[in-house]
Amino acid sequence: MDQEPLHVLWIEPSFPGRLGAMADWLVRRRGYRGWFFCHTAEPREDWPASAGQGLEVQTFGVGGVAREASVTWSRTLERSLCYSYGCWEVLESRRPRPVDLIVGRSAMLGSSLFAPVYAPSPPRVGFFDYYVHARANDLADEDAAGAPAAYSRWRRSVNAIDLLDLESADLPWTPTRWQRHLYPREYRDPMWVQHDGVATPRDPSAVLDARAGQPRRTLAGRTLPEGTRVVSFAARTLDRLRGFDRFWTLANAILRARRDVVCAIVGGPVVERGLDVHHHGKDYAAGLRAEAPAVDPERTWFLGRCSRATTAEVLSASDLHIAPGRPYPVARSLLEAMGRGCVVLASDTAPHREVITPGRDGLLADPGDPDSMLAQALAVLDDPDGHRPLGEAAAETVRSRYSREACLPRIAERFAELAASRRRG
Repeated sequence: MDQEPLHVLWIEPSFPGRLGAMADWLVRRRGYRGWFFCHTAEPREDWPASAGQGLEVQTFGVGGVAREASVTWSRTLERSLCYSYGCWEVLESRRPRPVDLIVGRSAMLGSSLFAPVYAPSPPRVGFFDYYVHARANDLADEDAAGAPAAYSRWRRSVNAIDLLDLESADLPWTPTRWQRHLYPREYRDPMWVQHDGVATPRDPSAVLDARAGQPRRTLAGRTLPEGTRVVSFAARTLDRLRGFDRFWTLANAILRARRDVVCAIVGGPVVERGLDVHHHGKDYAAGLRAEAPAVDPERTWFLGRCSRATTAEVLSASDLHIAPGRPYPVARSLLEAMGRGCVVLASDTAPHREVITPGRDGLLADPGDPDSMLAQALAVLDDPDGHRPLGEAAAETVRSRYSREACLPRIAERFAELAASRRRG
């Protein structure tokens, strides 16, 4: 379907962030033009190809309490408003024109909250990740007893900015049904459920053929001896939310049971998510390793925060990818592992059940039963050929439902329809 290219104003806390790949695809594949306003940007080598070639990136500062190095839980509302206002100030000074559509990722900061003050006419799409419940999901149940009182108050108020964004969005949007069901009932019906897509191999069949042939593999510059089994874990940071504590216990048990396993761990050391109130800003993995040292440090490879290319290399070499996280939006690394034909063993949670059908395209295990999780892991490592159909089915699931090639054309269609309806109106 031919469409007139749109001019899109993108707003997100960081670039490329979650929206950057989407903006890049629309510029390169559909001829869109856009401005990407962000508070911080990753190093330029991590920017997509269209940056400066149809996608202009503009950072903006924030004022008030948001400039402080540490912000207390009770002042996050002020921080969010300062962030939103900082974006509006730079919009007013740079005045990007024309704008057919505004797409903002709230991220609990209200990215596009004040954008309609600058451009009231274009329809506004709001991308929403997560609605925090006071006593449920993520680490709430586990941390309730020892959490500071200020943290409990924060959990009850942190959604305020997202609710303001929801009130003014023409199209509220979230990636999965589980994420939609977290929001108050009155906001669910108009909320569009559509994943934004993850990177997948350009030639999936070649990746699957390489797995079947078991060629000599390298991993982050290291050669893997023939016959080595690779167990992987990947997250932005090694934290409890993504289940690194559970992985560490399981990894040590696997290393005790098998001498031919290497555990490859991707992720930064410092916990960044404030939801982990007890370890926020700390090197959680270091403390965990001090309490329970690695069974075999030579076979436990901490790779740190890796480039996308290195992470893809790890996932392509992995015989078993473990994702034992708490109830929280599905990690992109899990979908990327599936897309590369990995056999994935994940914790049995509602968000994981939405993307994995156990026994068909992955495995699920009760995180409260470490013996069951270990048994499933060892079964895969004992017979990787017998479990390869799980990886092949996982790759097909991602190709058809969660790949950029599947998701981004649908998103482009919806954006075009929304802009066209506003023009007709």
